[in-house]
Amino acid sequence: MANTIRALGPLAMLLTSLFVAPAQAHVTNGRERYGVIGYGIDMYNPTCAFACIDTVRGWPLDCHEHDGHGGMDSHHTPSATPECRASSDPYLQTLAWCLHTHCPGVKNSTLETVWEMDVVARQKVQPLPAYSYQVALSRAAAAPPTSVLDAEATLNTMSLVDEQSWLANFNGLEVFEKMEVRAETYGIVLMVTCVAIPIVFSWFRFLPLDPGFVSSIYAALIDPPLFGRYHSVPVLGLGFVPTRGQGLFIAYILIVNIILCAAGYEVRDPHSWYSTMEKQVMGQIGNRTGLLSFVNLALAVLFAGRNNVLLLVTNWSHSTFLLVHRWISVICMLQACVHSILYLVYYFEPLSSPGAFAEESKLDYWIWGVVATLALVLLMPLSVLPVRKKMYEVFLASHVLLAVLSMIGCMLHIYYRFEWQWGYQTWVWIAFAFWFFDRFLARPLRLARHGVNKAFITVIDVDYLRVDVPGVEGDGHAYLYFPTLTWHVWENHPFSVAAVSGGGPPTTSSSPASRSSSSQDVVVVPTTENSTPATTTTRHLEPEPLAPHPHGQEQTQTHTHSPGLVFFVRLHRGLTSLLLRHAGSATGIPVLVENSYGPHTSVIEPHPARPSLTYPNLVCVAGGVGITGVLPFLAERTCWGRKRLLWSVRTEALVAAVRGGSKVGGERGAWNWGLGGGTDVTVSVGKRFDIDAVLRGEVEGALGGTTVVVCGPAGMADEVRVAVVRLGRRGAVVRLVEESFSW
Repeated sequence: MANTIRALGPLAMLLTSLFVAPAQAHVTNGRERYGVIGYGIDMYNPTCAFACIDTVRGWPLDCHEHDGHGGMDSHHTPSATPECRASSDPYLQTLAWCLHTHCPGVKNSTLETVWEMDVVARQKVQPLPAYSYQVALSRAAAAPPTSVLDAEATLNTMSLVDEQSWLANFNGLEVFEKMEVRAETYGIVLMVTCVAIPIVFSWFRFLPLDPGFVSSIYAALIDPPLFGRYHSVPVLGLGFVPTRGQGLFIAYILIVNIILCAAGYEVRDPHSWYSTMEKQVMGQIGNRTGLLSFVNLALAVLFAGRNNVLLLVTNWSHSTFLLVHRWISVICMLQACVHSILYLVYYFEPLSSPGAFAEESKLDYWIWGVVATLALVLLMPLSVLPVRKKMYEVFLASHVLLAVLSMIGCMLHIYYRFEWQWGYQTWVWIAFAFWFFDRFLARPLRLARHGVNKAFITVIDVDYLRVDVPGVEGDGHAYLYFPTLTWHVWENHPFSVAAVSGGGPPTTSSSPASRSSSSQDVVVVPTTENSTPATTTTRHLEPEPLAPHPHGQEQTQTHTHSPGLVFFVRLHRGLTSLLLRHAGSATGIPVLVENSYGPHTSVIEPHPARPSLTYPNLVCVAGGVGITGVLPFLAERTCWGRKRLLWSVRTEALVAAVRGGSKVGGERGAWNWGLGGGTDVTVSVGKRFDIDAVLRGEVEGALGGTTVVVCGPAGMADEVRVAVVRLGRRGAVVRLVEESFSW
């Protein structure tokens, strides 16, 4: 735990320095508001009053202020200070008469509020007008203005406002606020629906629907790949094809984002904010896409978290949310690019005056907007599947840093442009909240449950390792940190919990080099007096030559462990290859365990594979170390139907290792595979099953529904998926549960 805290400390300091230091360099003048525009924040209400304020402010004022040498300095400025406006009789009385003539239906109390808060300025600290709205109006009414002062002249007497200028300001303010309210409404719709849809569709399972009808719906609309036969196997090595159910949700997100970006615009003329209709359209689309990009940023962070709250209230898998996360991230990036490109074109000639881009691009808000957009763009190529597979550590580190940089860039982009006046930052704060909850609250709490433990590594053969973590309990799957193996102390990988070992007598395993290379048979699984005998199909094979022990000699490993978690690990490059160096160590290596994760954490049901009256039968299909993902389901003691395990494995050594545990579910002695009573076990060594034929024989004619659980290589998982879909279309009552990690 100490190593983890030391690793998180510098990151937290970096985040603080990147965000707080630049913000402190800027003096906040704008009045802070809470909520979002239209929902807690009013921009220009009533619009008629703010149109008067903007029109009257267009005149230069004759201000007399102290010159710093004890005298008075008289100057004319079109942007008079708040102190000047607060004390200028022509300004206050002209404004009061404009409010009186252009806001006839507005309550005096509302106008008094605007008078006190907004006619001088909209700053956090500002002077009050010299007198109230009613006093200013009474003075103006005593000698009402009869003409409009020239726009270039100094406002040193009361004047009427130019109606064309007032209308242009009114249109500009009203349309802008209307568009911003609409954008925030669309953002709320997007956030609420994307969160609600998984919850609502998950709770559909509580409806009293016919199981056959449910199976047909899943076979037609939910489980099949969107196209082709592959879902877990990447297409061309570049990405995963969603299932139809996932595809429908992703299609909804794509379509609703397109509609929300394209619909509901309003253009007016005259318009004080934009000189042309073209600039009006560009500005509105740019603002809309920018805000929706913030909303999608929050959704992308939510769906990526392994402690995503939706995992608790839905039956959707983490893999599904990660898949949706990738699609939402692409949408977020594209919207940020559209926002940036439109404003880039907006400030270039001939749409803007010469030098406008050079001046604007030097401002802090522009620079941080570029940083945020570039971070989102760079995330895409650094997150493609080939990079994730070949350079996982590079992907993980760059992904976290660029994601955080994009959020910080978005926040500072808003701050330097608007400060905290209009609530745009709310969406980015939501994204930060999701991120901090997952990484700095939920994960550390899960790690703190167990503290620092020891992991003992046992070599099974050239392909597999066994990892024992005494003193820890859990189920589902866990993320293991090995802080002493590399300097990447934050690096962690998910593993399925095979079982909870029972300690007891020492367990002995020989190194691969000490095993005979002669032909062997898979031994029939022994039984215990508390369980029904399990059936095992044996297959004769010639084992592959085994690699020598990592220490260069044959030896026997004997360890006595207290009860704890057991994992079986397939050797790959990277972290698992480093574990091999510590195989046989009597002292073990430090490990941090972050658990428990998995579908069983949902409040909807303990696990979709749990036997029920509707689905009394259970068929588990495992490949290699995928056995660890299905053993907990087979260990379920309550079962009203048949339980069957089909395990395809490369070598016998893994079979012997899984069979040789010491305790599962409170029973001492041999594991008996961790199985409950009445389980039929078929092991195929060196050869895969005919999945379609086997599942058809198990499901067709079965009494009650059948749950098919698959955990293994991607090709096997897709083969099982296609077979289950085919059975569902034929009218069988069957459901599919895929135990897999997809990143």
